[in-house]
Amino acid sequence: MRYSLRLISTRSRRTIEEHLERAGVDPEGVTIMADKAECLVIRVDGVTAAAANIIKQQLLSIGGDAAVHRDVITGHPPSSTVYIFTDKRRIPVLSERLSYQPFGLAELSGRIPELVAAAERPPQSIPLPGGRSLDLSPGPVVMGIINATPDSFSDGGEFLEPSRAVDRAIEMVEEGAGIIDIGGESSRPGSRRPGAEEELSRVAPILEGLSGAIDVPISIDTRSARVAEAAVGLGACIINDISGLSHDPAMPETAVRSGAAVVVMHMQGTPETMQDDPRYDDAVTEIIGWLAGRTEELISAGVPKDKIIIDPGIGFGKRLIDNLAIFREMGDFRGLGFPLLVGYSRKSFIGMLTERKPGERLWGGLAALGMCLEGGAQILRVHDVGETIDYIKVWKAVATKGSGS
Repeated sequence: MRYSLRLISTRSRRTIEEHLERAGVDPEGVTIMADKAECLVIRVDGVTAAAANIIKQQLLSIGGDAAVHRDVITGHPPSSTVYIFTDKRRIPVLSERLSYQPFGLAELSGRIPELVAAAERPPQSIPLPGGRSLDLSPGPVVMGIINATPDSFSDGGEFLEPSRAVDRAIEMVEEGAGIIDIGGESSRPGSRRPGAEEELSRVAPILEGLSGAIDVPISIDTRSARVAEAAVGLGACIINDISGLSHDPAMPETAVRSGAAVVVMHMQGTPETMQDDPRYDDAVTEIIGWLAGRTEELISAGVPKDKIIIDPGIGFGKRLIDNLAIFREMGDFRGLGFPLLVGYSRKSFIGMLTERKPGERLWGGLAALGMCLEGGAQILRVHDVGETIDYIKVWKAVATKGSGS
């Protein structure tokens, strides 16, 4: 008798459960075995040799393991990175085992389950001014881009006329956009920054034109506290700041006072200099570290945690290799515990790979969209709303049980 073999490569828990259910496995057994199919890998940086040895010993004792530097057995190096390999069932046990250990492991013991919980249960809504909220549970939400600028890299000049911008925003909502993002400053590399009054003169008529015309949240894309405050007064309820609310010292206070939600984006340098010579030793680790630190600062300044959205900043002070690493490791950002926004639409990394002009980058961008969905991005900032919505519908049907007969 010759058995038939098949390699099951999916990491989808639901798909594994369906396999087991079809095989007649007991419901309790389905849950237990599905857990075993999910291996967690947790990276811990800055670990002393002594602590690394303890982590490995404790994991081995409960059926897990750790990858450590080859020299920790001899007490070196003074600091290194440890990779924890385990599953969800063993996390509480590992946490308890580490809780009474020295070398900072007691503090680490509480953070490990928090990290896992944040990654597995991302925020499902964002409170907005006026008692409204942005529902993320159907996910992901598509944010339609309106650039009211003469020099944006993709659609510069197309929506300088307020009526055209208003019409396009309404069309985007009809296509399925859940947020409209309006900006009056180009952030393309080397762009000139307008003054606050000039920037406001570009976006204010659009905000006024959209008042009562659409029922989805409006985001203002700006680094200026003056513009942000005025825009919120005209109906915007999200402040999307590419500097992570750091360019204008008044921005954090403005965000707190306005009650708006905020998008905290990572950018190395400024739009004028960011692509001169960006460098990273480990792009994703450094970006996550910066976002963790900046969000902590903003929370300390009074910005409510549940109003913070993070954005890794594709194309903002990044090389092609850095952008690709963000897509490959996008799920790692979820451990920070904030909704994840990604703006990839028509960007230069797609042009580098396809040799296409900005207006011809939709198809390459859809490949990036697939990686965003796999990585758990909850908000997608795009130019092409209808096409994005169609892709998401099909992806969700394939990734889950689907809706067809």
